[in-house]
Amino acid sequence: METTSWEKAPRFEPVSGVDIRIIGNGMNATMCYIKIQPGAVVDWHGHNQEQMGTLINGSGELSSGGKTIKAKSGSAWLIPPNEEHKFVTTGDEPAVIIETFAPARVDYIIKVR
Repeated sequence: METTSWEKAPRFEPVSGVDIRIIGNGMNATMCYIKIQPGAVVDWHGHNQEQMGTLINGSGELSSGGKTIKAKSGSAWLIPPNEEHKFVTTGDEPAVIIETFAPARVDYIIKVR
């Protein structure tokens, strides 16, 4: 068994105001704790992983597959591989998200080394 915590997990900041911590990285999936500061944007992008997430604090707008949702604490989503998507934090507090990617995000591991 491997263990970590949000505070000790390997981290990187792909864009200003977006902190990604890798809290689990197995052979088949990667789990991340993501904190997106107010006003920060994870702009349009896609990847070959399926992406499942849930917003545990804050609020934002998630756009994917021609739809936009107003995400709040408790909102959850599944984004298919290669589907372009975007997240914008709304409100005065950071959006905190737990996301799992399958297959594993090898590109994330390279960024934290």
